[in-house]
Formats: sequence, structure tokens, C-alpha cells
Amino acid sequence: MSRSPNHYYRLAAASLTTLTAAAGAGVAVASSEDKTTAKPNPTATSSFLSPPSSISSFFSGFTSPSAAKPCTNVDCMPRLSPKEPCLMTVKDIKRMVEDEERIVVSFMGGVYDVTEFTGHPGGYGRLEMVAGCDLEPFWKVYTQHNRGHILEVLQRYKIGWLSDEEAEEQRASTPEFDNPYANDPPTYPTLLTNTRHPYNAEGPLRKLTDDFITPVGLHYVRNHGLVPDIDPEEYTLTVTGVGCKEKVYKLSDLKNSRKFDHVDVTTVIQCNGNRREDFHFQKPGVPAFGPPHWVAGAIGCSTWRGVRLRDLLKASGFDSDGISLNKTPLPPGANNVSFKGYDHDEVGNNYCCSIPVEKALDPYGDTIVAFQMNGEDIPRSHGYPVRLIVPGNAGARNCKFLEKITVTPNPCLDAGNWKQYAVHAPDVPLFKLAEFEEHHVELKMDPVVQEMPVQSMITVPSAGDELKVEGTKDAPYVTLKGVAWGGGGSGISRVDVSVDGGETFTRADLLPKPEDVRARERRGAEWSWQFFERRVPLAGEALERVKKGEKAEIVLTSKALNTAWNVQPESPDTTFNPHGCCVNHWYKVPVTVDPALKESKRGEVGDFENKPTGGSFKSPFKNFEKPPKKAGAGQ
Repeated sequence: MSRSPNHYYRLAAASLTTLTAAAGAGVAVASSEDKTTAKPNPTATSSFLSPPSSISSFFSGFTSPSAAKPCTNVDCMPRLSPKEPCLMTVKDIKRMVEDEERIVVSFMGGVYDVTEFTGHPGGYGRLEMVAGCDLEPFWKVYTQHNRGHILEVLQRYKIGWLSDEEAEEQRASTPEFDNPYANDPPTYPTLLTNTRHPYNAEGPLRKLTDDFITPVGLHYVRNHGLVPDIDPEEYTLTVTGVGCKEKVYKLSDLKNSRKFDHVDVTTVIQCNGNRREDFHFQKPGVPAFGPPHWVAGAIGCSTWRGVRLRDLLKASGFDSDGISLNKTPLPPGANNVSFKGYDHDEVGNNYCCSIPVEKALDPYGDTIVAFQMNGEDIPRSHGYPVRLIVPGNAGARNCKFLEKITVTPNPCLDAGNWKQYAVHAPDVPLFKLAEFEEHHVELKMDPVVQEMPVQSMITVPSAGDELKVEGTKDAPYVTLKGVAWGGGGSGISRVDVSVDGGETFTRADLLPKPEDVRARERRGAEWSWQFFERRVPLAGEALERVKKGEKAEIVLTSKALNTAWNVQPESPDTTFNPHGCCVNHWYKVPVTVDPALKESKRGEVGDFENKPTGGSFKSPFKNFEKPPKKAGAGQ
């Protein structure tokens, strides 16, 4: 039976209000990109439903015959249904899916009605794909679900459980799920994998300052779906929309310098959700909503070659020059330029995104349709054969595998842009993101992220490193390195660094950029990053301990000020938002200075080499392990 998302959205709108009111409690959620993260505010005002003190209060008294107690770590997602879970059968699941057109699934003996989960980070189509099935064969592929909080969030949608015999029948009736990503390109062993399918991986932070231009293999990779395998001879790019005469270009057209001027742009691309893991349980009981849980390395700086977007629009009949010079008014409805990629998910939904038309037309905005990365054809993982480059803006705007460019009145209508890439108020609860369609009017009041904020991170040393004493015993210092980025085209005016957790700061040394990069940049168009270094003397208690020959535990951090004098905030609470977007508070790196060491020692890598601010994960980064047999999911 074919079920359209719109049908489920109508069901959700009709039933969610009644169910939530009957449940008598509210929630808060978080979300994913690749795509996003999210979290609620436990101090929300009375205009928002308050989360319970513990999710366990919603589960007392009903367990399956083989159940352990449910998890109690997530307290922001009380159960949606007012009815207590009950013993169910495989026939019940089949009836609800086929007759009532609900999306009902099972996992480890639990039964869940996820019809209202219209904000699923991977897209609603992926939920439709599993209707009536057991989730086990799917989660073997989508291993990002295996972090414990996912099982706990799922409890919101629990409606019942299966007996051991029925659970076995349900699992046996679910076909094995052939991995649809088998044709993806090989992964990069030099990257740190955040999710396997789709493949999302970040660069090791301490390697990012090895070279100013981030090479392939250290530049992070962000995928939203299957990586297309495009024949360059068959590739076409369509340009159309308001004010345009539809044109179709081949790859050879774009690469022909007699048809289009070619330009080089060296720019940082940073995922809108970089450092999302910092928000994971930043507020007690509130997880980051969805993958990828970027830790710190979803950022890179490479040189891209291609055709100016404004030139492509001009060649398609759009008056790029007249409008840019304010001599010609914008055609009515020419407010945005939207982009569609050839990449799609398992059910055929293509990725799309938008930028304001002003950014597309700006002669100094350097938005290009690129066909080279660092002097070579763009690798498949990075968008071969053609991708969009939007300097200064969120990584999600840099559409890969570019198929179509359309001048439109409104931003791309794909709701994924708001589900993943908007910065909502800190008191927007997590459940509103999870049940997106019920709350889309409110959520779409917040625009999707375009320009990114100022950022800096210390790359060397790494969290947990043990450092030898540099300098002398009486005048020791610590050498640190890092990267800073102004965001949105702003340069870096200054980076201040600290070895006492931010109690005191001193100015870092800003290293010269490569000459060719500096020659291309202008004020307001400083797209590349800024390396910084500094030998910082120890002081206070740390100094006294080292003088005595004792170990000193210190915390390194940095704060960048861009050319608009915007500065990174100290606390994650300052910039907290339910999606985990634009995370840019001080990145703190705890290390130990040991006078007994002759050579510095790397800290323990653990679950994941990059670490969140503060040096440790609030929950294990078990992204690829199977959930424990008695995880409580089916209880």
C-alpha cells in the first residue's frame, strides 16, 4: 500500500493535540545533518509543556514478561499516547499499518507507533520505508541509532510489546535489508567516522593545522543520502526559474574557459552542526537529537575552482549586472536561488537547499559552481562532478552533486532545511522538533542558517595530553596552536588564548596566510581561516606546582574576535538551541604539565579521537556497537 507523507501529516495534525493533552505533560527534543541536533530548556515558561523529572514516571507499572526497567537518562520525551502499552500481536501491527495507515514498527519486543515522528532527522520517507517491520535489520545499517539515548527517545512512541514468540515471528517476517550504500566510494581512513550510512566523517582536530589548505582525506565529508555515481559525459546542470530562460549545461560547458571565466576561491566550509556533541546532555536529561554528532572536526579549508554563479544566471537570461548595480529591479518573486542535488535517500528524496538571491549575485560574494578541489577533479565524496561553493555560509548551503539551479520566490520547500538547519529559541522543546509537522508554522518562523558565526579551536595539544615542561622550571610555558574563522566573510582581528580555563587571556600570534590566498581576499570577503600560535607562560598555582616538580593540570582555551568585533561566547548556555546549530562557545582543552617527562605524551584516544569541549564525552560515543541485548527498548 502506498502511503504519502501528506496523509501521515494530516493524521498527525488530527491526533497529536488530543494525545498530548491527554498525556498531560510536555517535552523537549533534539535533532540531526547531516542532519542536526536539538535540546529543550528545563526552565521553560508555563507557555511550554514542562518535561517530567524523569522518564521513568511514564513507564512505572507496565513491563513485558522479560523486561528490565526502562532507561531513565532521557527525561525530555514522555510517552505520547495516553493509553498504557499493552500486549500486542503481529496481526495488530499489520492491521494498524494496512487498515489504519499508521507507521508502526517493533524493536527488541517493543511496539512503537511513530506516525507522528514527522521530524525524523533522516526524513519521513525512511520511516515509511520501515512501516510494519522490525527495526533490527535496518539498525544494522544505520548504526548511529545504537547510542543509548535513541532507544530511550523511542519510548515516547511506545504502544505495546510482543510476547517472545510473537517478537520472533515479527523479526522473521521482516526481510533482510540489503545495504543500499554498497556503491558508495571508499571511506577515508584518515578521517574519524561519525556515521557509516550515510557516510559522515570529520578531520582529526590536531591534523587541521598541518597544512593551510586542507587536503582530501582530512577535509570532513558530509552526506545526506546515497553518493551518486555520475558519468561525466552524461552530466547536465539545469538553470531555470524566475527571470531565467531555462538552459541546460554539460560539464564540458562549465569547464570551457571560452564560455565562462574560471575563478579560484579558498574558503572554509564548516558544517552548521559542527561541535553538536557539546550540546549532548549539556542540559540534564536532554540528548542531542540527531546525527551526525559532530565533535569538533567538521571544518576544512580548501581551494575550489569553477564558474561564478552570477555568470551562469546571466548566461541564462537573468540580469545579474543590472540587479547588482541597482539599475534593474529584481523580477517579482526572484528572492532566492534554490539548488537540487543528484544525491537522494533510499526512497528517492533529493537533497535541496537555498541561498538569498543577493548572495548569488554579489560580485564580491564569490559563490561559484565548482568542478575542482585543490587543483583536481572533485572526488565523489565531496560532490563530483560539480558542487556549489557558498563562501562564509553554512556547509549545508554548499550543495553537492549539483543537478538544478532555480530562482524561486521562497527558499527550498524541502522541510529538511528547517528540521535540521534552523536556530530555534532555547526554550523550544525537543518534542516540537520530533513532531515537526504539528509545529511547522512556529518552527519555520526561524530562518535556516546562512552566514556562520565566529569560531576558534585549539588543535594542539589535544585533550588529555601530558606535556613536558617547555622553557625552564622557573619560567615554564605551554605552546599551543589553533584555527580561527570569522564566518560570513569577516576576517579575524584577534585571537586570545588562555592556559587557566579563561580566567586570564593573552593575545595569540596570527600566522601569515599563503600569498595567493591573501591576494584574492578583500575586507568582507575573507573566506579562509586563520592559524594562530602562542607560547603562554604558566602562572599562579600551575606555576608553583611545576616549580616544586609536581604535575599541574591546566585547561587551554581560545576566543576569537572577527573584524566586526563579534566574539565567541564563554558558555554553551549562551548559544544553546534545540538543533545544535552554530555551536561556537569557548573550546576547552584539559592537559597535564609534568616536569618528570622528557617528551610529551598523547592522551588516551578512547571511543573517538576528537573530544568535545572539556575533554570528555557525557555519554559513550558508541556509534557502531549493537545495542545491548537487554537495552530496555522492548520493555
